Amino acid sequence: MVLCYLIRFLQVFVQPANVTITKMDVSNLAMVMAPNCLRCESDDPRIIFENTRKEMSFIRVLIQHLDTSFMEAVL
Repeated sequence: MVLCYLIRFLQVFVQPANVTITKMDVSNLAMVMAPNCLRCESDDPRIIFENTRKEMSFIRVLIQHLDTSFMEAVL
């Protein structure tokens, strides 16, 4: 449920009117937020680097496609 709230919050920021002001499109938001939401438990830098792209892609897909319409009254 917390992830849904976070994604809904980020979806507000990727609306075109906000992107023109903040310059933070969906890719930029995913890049910034992915390490905070998902964390690789490995200590190997290669594995961390490989997972970073996957984590960013996953957050980007959530921002773009997760249906958070049930939270319209909340945010």
